[in-house]
Amino acid sequence: MFTKKSHADVKKSTAKLQDCKKDSASRLRHLRTILDNVDYEESKSLFETNYSHVYFILYDTFIQAEANLKQKVHKAHREELDGSLWLLEKILCLLPELLARRWQCHSLSRIMAKLLHLGNSPKLRREGVKYFLLWYQTLGENAPGYVHAMYADLIPGLIVPQKGVLGPDTEFSATDFLTHPNMKADGGMASVFHDSAFSHPVQSSELVALLPPSSSEKSAPPDPRDGLEVLLNSMVQTAACLRWRDNRAQKDHRAFAFLLQRFKEVFLPVFSPSFDASTSIYNPRLELPVMRAIHKKEEVMASCVVVLINWVSRFTHERLLSHRLDCALQIEGVDHARLLGYQQGLIVRDVFYVSRENINFVHEVYRQAFLLNFTSKAQIEAIRTAIAVYRDWMTGSTPPPFLLEPNDDGQSGMLHTPNSNSNAGGTPRSQRLRTPSYVGAMQQQGSKEQQLVLRAGMQNVLQVFVTNAANVFLVNTANLNICFPARTRDHHSTPLQEQTEICKKVLNVYRTMVMNTRMESRTWEQLLLVLLQVTSVVLHQQPPPSGAKCANLGGILGSAIFQTLIVTWIRAHTNVPVNVLLWEKFLNVLQSLTHREELIIEWNKTIQTLTRVFSRYTYGINLLDLPLDRVAESRGKRRRIGSVWQAGGSGSGSNSNVVSQAQRERDSNSSRSEESSQTGSNSQAPLLPTTQRAHHQHTQSQGGVPQGSRTLPLSPLLSRSYSEGSLASAARNSRMRMRRRQTAQPSASKIEIELEPVQQQQQDMRRAMSLDSLAPPSKPRQRQRCSSQQQEDFATEDGESGAGSRSPSPTASSGIEGGSIKDAQLQIDVLAAEDNDNSGSFGGGSYNSDRRSIMLGGAATGWLPDSTSIMWKRMLGALGDVNRINKSELHAQVFKHLLEMTQNLIKIKQNQGISTDNQSTPAPPTLVPPIGVVAPWCYGALTLERSFKKGKLWALQLLCSLALQGAIGLPQLPLFYHALHQLLTGEDRDLIYAIMKHLEGPRLLSLLLPGHTLLLLDLVHASAILLTSLEVTRSTPRAEVASLLGSLLCYPPTLLPRPVLQPTAQQFELMECADLQDHILNIMLRCARREPSAKARCIALCQLGQWLLLRLSQPQQQPHAPPRGQFQQTVPHAKHVTPPKANTNYHPRIREVLQVLLQALQFKHHTVAVIAVDALKLCAERGAQLAAVERLPQLIISSLCRALEIQNVSKPKDADKVVLTSLMLCLGEFCMAIPAAVMLTPYNEQGDTLVLQVLRVLLQVASAAPRHERVKLTADDDFDMHIAHDDLQGDGKLPEASYQTAETIHACITAIKLCARAVAMQLVTHLGHFPMGIGASRLSSMVEEQDDIYNSSGINTLERRDSMELPSVVNAQNLQLFMLNAGLVASFIELPTLKLPGGGITAGLITAEKQVRVLMRDLNGKACWDASILYSEPRKAELKLAPTPDCSLTPVSLQLPRHTLRHRSPGVLPLAKDAAPDLDQLDDMLAYIGHTSAECVPPSVTQLNAPSCSPLGSGHEAQAISVILNQRQLEQEHLTAQPLKHADSSCSLHSASVSHDSGSLSARSESPFQYCRLLFSHLGLAGWERRSRTHLLQRSEKLLRELRNVDLQKCRETHKMAVIYVAAGQEDKSSILRNTSGSSMYEMFVSALGWEIELETHNGFLGGLPRQGCGATAPYYATPFLELVYHVATRMPSDSSEALLLKTRHLGNDEVHIVWSEHHRDYRRDILPTEFCDVLIVVYPLRNGLFRVTVNRKAEVPWFGPLANESVVSGACLATLIRATAINASRTKRAALPLYQQFYEERNRSLDSVSSRYKESTTFEDFASRIYNPMPMSSLGTLRESNASSSGAPLAAALIDHNRASVKGWVQASIDATPTIALAPSPSAGSTAAMEANTMSALTSASPRGPRKLGAPFKSITKKHSLQQIVVGGSSAGGSTGGETPPDSPTLPLRRIK
Repeated sequence: MFTKKSHADVKKSTAKLQDCKKDSASRLRHLRTILDNVDYEESKSLFETNYSHVYFILYDTFIQAEANLKQKVHKAHREELDGSLWLLEKILCLLPELLARRWQCHSLSRIMAKLLHLGNSPKLRREGVKYFLLWYQTLGENAPGYVHAMYADLIPGLIVPQKGVLGPDTEFSATDFLTHPNMKADGGMASVFHDSAFSHPVQSSELVALLPPSSSEKSAPPDPRDGLEVLLNSMVQTAACLRWRDNRAQKDHRAFAFLLQRFKEVFLPVFSPSFDASTSIYNPRLELPVMRAIHKKEEVMASCVVVLINWVSRFTHERLLSHRLDCALQIEGVDHARLLGYQQGLIVRDVFYVSRENINFVHEVYRQAFLLNFTSKAQIEAIRTAIAVYRDWMTGSTPPPFLLEPNDDGQSGMLHTPNSNSNAGGTPRSQRLRTPSYVGAMQQQGSKEQQLVLRAGMQNVLQVFVTNAANVFLVNTANLNICFPARTRDHHSTPLQEQTEICKKVLNVYRTMVMNTRMESRTWEQLLLVLLQVTSVVLHQQPPPSGAKCANLGGILGSAIFQTLIVTWIRAHTNVPVNVLLWEKFLNVLQSLTHREELIIEWNKTIQTLTRVFSRYTYGINLLDLPLDRVAESRGKRRRIGSVWQAGGSGSGSNSNVVSQAQRERDSNSSRSEESSQTGSNSQAPLLPTTQRAHHQHTQSQGGVPQGSRTLPLSPLLSRSYSEGSLASAARNSRMRMRRRQTAQPSASKIEIELEPVQQQQQDMRRAMSLDSLAPPSKPRQRQRCSSQQQEDFATEDGESGAGSRSPSPTASSGIEGGSIKDAQLQIDVLAAEDNDNSGSFGGGSYNSDRRSIMLGGAATGWLPDSTSIMWKRMLGALGDVNRINKSELHAQVFKHLLEMTQNLIKIKQNQGISTDNQSTPAPPTLVPPIGVVAPWCYGALTLERSFKKGKLWALQLLCSLALQGAIGLPQLPLFYHALHQLLTGEDRDLIYAIMKHLEGPRLLSLLLPGHTLLLLDLVHASAILLTSLEVTRSTPRAEVASLLGSLLCYPPTLLPRPVLQPTAQQFELMECADLQDHILNIMLRCARREPSAKARCIALCQLGQWLLLRLSQPQQQPHAPPRGQFQQTVPHAKHVTPPKANTNYHPRIREVLQVLLQALQFKHHTVAVIAVDALKLCAERGAQLAAVERLPQLIISSLCRALEIQNVSKPKDADKVVLTSLMLCLGEFCMAIPAAVMLTPYNEQGDTLVLQVLRVLLQVASAAPRHERVKLTADDDFDMHIAHDDLQGDGKLPEASYQTAETIHACITAIKLCARAVAMQLVTHLGHFPMGIGASRLSSMVEEQDDIYNSSGINTLERRDSMELPSVVNAQNLQLFMLNAGLVASFIELPTLKLPGGGITAGLITAEKQVRVLMRDLNGKACWDASILYSEPRKAELKLAPTPDCSLTPVSLQLPRHTLRHRSPGVLPLAKDAAPDLDQLDDMLAYIGHTSAECVPPSVTQLNAPSCSPLGSGHEAQAISVILNQRQLEQEHLTAQPLKHADSSCSLHSASVSHDSGSLSARSESPFQYCRLLFSHLGLAGWERRSRTHLLQRSEKLLRELRNVDLQKCRETHKMAVIYVAAGQEDKSSILRNTSGSSMYEMFVSALGWEIELETHNGFLGGLPRQGCGATAPYYATPFLELVYHVATRMPSDSSEALLLKTRHLGNDEVHIVWSEHHRDYRRDILPTEFCDVLIVVYPLRNGLFRVTVNRKAEVPWFGPLANESVVSGACLATLIRATAINASRTKRAALPLYQQFYEERNRSLDSVSSRYKESTTFEDFASRIYNPMPMSSLGTLRESNASSSGAPLAAALIDHNRASVKGWVQASIDATPTIALAPSPSAGSTAAMEANTMSALTSASPRGPRKLGAPFKSITKKHSLQQIVVGGSSAGGSTGGETPPDSPTLPLRRIK
């Protein structure tokens, strides 16, 4: 610090100061020295002691400086003046006590007058103002009048009217001057100062300027704004400058208060005439502001008001003041002057807050700010400042004293927060530490009671602000031609733009109050009144034309004002009781503004949001997270918490930057505790966006629902305070609050209300939520008149509310800081519930009847079921009668929003009672949404004039939606039918189209509304108008109309109404219409011929097909028709079953309808052509009935053939392939369905038959032969082949490649040719033979190569083999495999004659003991043919044979009989009855002929039976015979010498060789393939001309596997479908799958789908079903071209979890689901969740015996028929139509798959694989030898060389011996003669003797035999493929004595199971 000089220096200076002889300048210099070395107290004492000397020095130096400045303005002279002014300031500050007693008053007034001269420089004048204010506040009330007059002149340019004298001299009377001694002229001496010649007293000299302004300082005319600014700043600067001896702080405050009071009295009325001194926040006058005009005269003084506002805000703006205080703490001790400045500011603020008068002054100043007119930038900033001050008062941490509540103790504020530390005066603790003297003065200033007087309370201030701030809206700035420069040069703002920004800030503050501030009822009402006033005044201006919304304030802020008003209205009613009269005002304002689009938009948003609240709190359903959506989306997935909420928020219209911004703000909000909210804290933390908060903060509510009902999952949790305006909805917090409430009742709950009993309350809730009565919402009786009647009104009227949906306004969440209206968020659906009143939140459980909302007179705030219902309905009717809206566009918009709201209500209804776990079905809900609450408005809208057409269309759609949901009750039906009748018969086609579209076609019929049949003729009339029109757009409901007419066309005649309304407008007369269906048929025929829309054309064709099916099934209705509901389908019978006799009395128009379908086959539109094929195919099952109509089969077959020719293009695409294959398969179905006699009957003179015609066309397609002549369309002229509107282009089109290549064309051609071949082969094979005796389940033979081949142990294979025994077939010598052509594989197998039961087809005939089996594998499947040589007729008398001798090992047993041991006499005729083995019948016959008919004997021949001469000569012949006989003898000797190792086998061999069957000839010895070779030759396959096509197949294990794969390929189209039964009350997977039976009607339906098969014995397609484990039976259906198995859920067991899992897998893997549902709600796809189920067909039985059918397909599945979605079908053809639709659905789904191949393509590919891989290239000689010997020695192994030398012996023996002895072939003989290698064939390749032996010892049966049951497992055997492993040495044909035997086949009968 500075060091002080010695005390002696101060004394010297004091002495020189007191020396009057020294000049004043020296004395002033010494005075400075003294003051620089003493403190303030000493300085004050010095001045008080030497006040006379000090003032003399001042006066003298001032006069000297004045004189010098008059001469010349010099720097030294200025310094002299500065010195005198310094001394003046010291005198004014240090001698306040003397000055207060008017010491030197006149002299100081002269000095002040000179300093305040207007001619002085501005700086000198500012200092003069400062000095004057120091002097003036010292004088205070003691100041003389001229000083007051001087004060009034402080502001130049501001003319203040003066009262009284103008100068200081008037204080003295004239006599005083005249009697003064110095004025005596006659007393002997003259006047000392003046000339005594004059008779007037001394006059003061004229005041002149001391220091004129310099040249650099501008000399502009005085501006009152500058003078006012100088005055106000000087008032602050002079505060706390006076050094009073006692009570300095108190006197400082009193001095400033004096200056402030003088300012208010003198200057304020001058520049602010409108300043209202009577303004009071303690007793506020809340007059609503009105519209004001801008006057230029007022703008002159507006700048002074701006200065005053800015000055006041410096000391009342809490944020700015706090900032200055913080700075003061940092610089303490460094700059005393700056600290003094901060203390001065505090003094000013405390004076402002010291009395009610000053507090009211401050608020009035801010009121003046709100009254400014936006004409200058300064005014705009002043308004911003005023708004910011109020905002900070409401949200600041240290509230000013007047904001404190009068009844508080002064220790806590109304806006208390955890971090706030406040005292009674609102001064921060830090400030009190800095200025203890000030605090002490304040404590002494008034008692606690006096301070409490200053408290006005938060509510009064809010009311004042709300009222005053509304003035910013009520000035019209649109016409001001002013531009304000902005920071950027390119942009200039206008007053309107600035006003808009200011208004946005005010609205933001309003919104902050609404959302964050606790307000009492009076405050809420005032806010509502103000908003209503602003809304009515601002928005009643004429709305700008379209595109010019920025032309006025209402156009810009209309939406924000409406939103603020509506949300404030809702928040008020959920927080405090509101006067019911406000509702009337609210209605009047909104109804008067329905011409504004902004109101409609905001009303819609409000309704949408209230509907969400309504749904959550009343029905417990979150519309943003619906149970159905959760069920559909969460299957197999783990939902990420929060994702759905955010997605829902973004979908509600929030901006893209909301999420990220809200996330940052959520972090800041999370720190706010729950306790702070209970005290009404008003935080400045910004708000979450509405959508985000709505998603995260909602609770799960169950208002009104009994406790037995379930609750939905809770929302994600967020910790937040209630003051932010959301319901802290986490169940955890709710339970904690409930516990606290139970333990201790909160102190804030001071109102006790008598509540009704629980039962009565719940009954009222049920009454409130149900729609028992219906009245237009605009009627006055629906408005609640007074709060005392709210409960009753709620129960009767307001409870009948509907719902809506609101998307919150797209606002950001930055609190109230920004200028955009988006910165302050308004929320409805997340309203806060006070903790003390709403601790039992509805999010925590079921409805608590003890809690009643404020709207019903209770104490509970926030959302409750009753409050949500009342508020929802009130807001629904807020617009009044919507049909009174004058603008048609807005009228249409309102009804569009009402439709959206109704759709949300429908969603609520659909999501009630949804099982979340899919294990049980919840009970039906108690409360149902009032869907039909807006129906009266719809009826009213339909009566409006034509200009409201758009609104009428929306209203009509809304009414149709209500009708489809069953929301139109019986009382409304007359209105509904009246409206429909008038519109359907009217002239406005758009309305007709809307009805037909939104009634969804046949859906109206399935609703079964009472009396709906009255409208049928109207509907038909309207449909005819629509279908005959040329309007083809996507919005034209042509498909729906076609579907409706088609359902009516197939209606049972008994259900058609007799009386219907006559289709004439404005008339309601009934009429009879007996020919209604004929009329409909005509319309449908025209639609099928000329309909320009593709989908409608397809539906018409399908419906005609259904009509044909119905008429063929029920020819003409019989008098005793079966009851409705029974299924009339006939299951296809076997061939031997005679079908019922068909009634030939058919409908006369069948041929006409059929011709239309046949013409549609020629369509070039592929989908239409396929649909026509499918529709025609429905009649294929009725072939017998079709044949009964004359020439109808010929018409069908010919038309199909012609269509096939037309559709067969040269370069087909994929779609062409689908059409052609459909046509060919349909042609095949008809050929098989029409009786064979009709197909084979010639129909022309050339003898052509229908079969021949079909085969010609198929041959042409299969050969791809070019057509020499162009095929012309055969359709008549009335048939339009053009489709103008292809509405199947998007989702219903057949798959087609985007471009064609040579490869795709070739692939299509190949597939088409294959299909033609397959159909032709099916016809050739099965025409007239389907179904075969084995049933319709088999078209292919089940016989395999190894069947009926016996092993060495004598056990034959009697059961079907699922796989070939590879080694036995590979090495069999009695089998050969051929490839007869590219697609035909034949197996020739030689077998012993089978002993069939009863003899089989050769019963009683004499045949060879062997037969030939031919297995043919081709595109058509596998066929088995058994061929046997027939020798003679049955014998009349059988030969008696000697008994067979015992087995002997002697060579005699092998001695064969000699050739022709005896002969008959030539005259004896050889007969069959006396034939014997040793008689040659042919030789004896020739002898007999030569004997009896000599003319037959040639001349050169002696006898006919004599052999001719040998060409070799007698010698050579004898030699050859001798060699042969010798060779034979050697072979016999070798066999005799061969040791036989198996006696039993030899005995059996011998017995077989010598025994004879009674039905066969004697056994003979030949090759094992002898008869096969013979048949092969007889069939002409051995010729050279067939050599190029016939090849051998290389036998191997791979080939056999390939053949097995070919056998596994289906030869028919196969489908599998799920059939599910849903009983009443079932809506979950568990209960549905546990159904083991269904209703009788369901069982009839299932039985009509097909016929039952036993899974264990079924030999057809099983669809993946195991033979055991999935039930015993299943429905099955088959035609010659397809097989179909139904996976019926009720047939499968469900007694265990494994069975349920297996059932679920089978059902879930099916692509088509057929559901029979008897539940009252529609079946949902997600009940049985699966990735498949591409098509879902649901059948709903109706009360009238009909059936509603819905067909739901995935987007990727093309359109198909014959049933369309929402069809109504009779039971007569239900099963047939369902089956056909399901089959077509499966076909269409498969056709849409890439690279999908039909069954014939797969089979052809397998056959091609066999042909290409295993064809054996051989020479003709090798080929011929392999026919003779299927397995040569080279293929068996290495043989002995001796085998080659004896290879000719068997041939010679065969040439000589014609007897059929059992002699082994030469191959077998060679094997037997090789004991070293001991090779033997497999059992199936044994000798004929072995086969015969086995035949004698084993039971034989025909093939195919009955299928075996697969109950026992197969024997596990390791396959051995090499010959060395199969045959071990020493084995012979009969058996083996040593080594291993071949392993048993796993499928042999009587197998041994380990």
